Amino acid sequence: MAPTKRTRPDALPLGARLRSQRQAMNLSLEEASGRSGVRSEFLLALEQHDLDALPTVGYGLGYVRAYARVLGLDTDQAVADFKRDSAVPFDLDRPDQPHFVPKTRVRLPRGSIPALGVVVAVVMLGTWYGVQLETAAAPSTDTVGSDPSNVASAAPLPDTVLTVRATAPSWVSIQDPRGRRIVNRVFVTGESWQMDRGQPYVLDVRDSGAVELLIGERSLGPLGTPGTPMNDIDLSAIR
Repeated sequence: MAPTKRTRPDALPLGARLRSQRQAMNLSLEEASGRSGVRSEFLLALEQHDLDALPTVGYGLGYVRAYARVLGLDTDQAVADFKRDSAVPFDLDRPDQPHFVPKTRVRLPRGSIPALGVVVAVVMLGTWYGVQLETAAAPSTDTVGSDPSNVASAAPLPDTVLTVRATAPSWVSIQDPRGRRIVNRVFVTGESWQMDRGQPYVLDVRDSGAVELLIGERSLGPLGTPGTPMNDIDLSAIR
């Protein structure tokens, strides 16, 4: 008889691990909701990996951090597993982070087509790409009555989450506790990045007036004055 193949716990989908750990702790969804600050229907959506039941995938990342913390799981690993299970890009840590590469291949005209046609095509492509970025960067704020499934009814981010958000385009660099530069690019307006509060991440920005910090949903305002760079900001000291 062939030996039975066992599945390692960390190889299971994140949702199954969340549910198993909650049940092992004898917690109901309502109790877990009270401890995490995340509504029970969203916790259930995480356990069932029902992305359609979440406001956005970005909010799901914040909920995963809060839920994993309550269950005593590694929050960074839980987020990484959620991204893996959801096929989310590595650097998507917020609901409004617009990182994607258009798959449409654009062929420029050859031969005797006037150069003006090339210019028009490039302008149209740039306009389309900008619209896509703005669409991805701005979560919907529409409301429809009191429907609990509407995006506007999403639970606010818990105060355990610190967000770095660009209010205007600015270069942003972030180093993790190991000194690795995990972010090093220009953020577009509305783009943001999250971490669990208290972790020793280091932030550099080229325009401190174009970058703000938020604790949960509360904005702490811009880091500095417009056009002024700031370096070596210890995010673990933000309160």
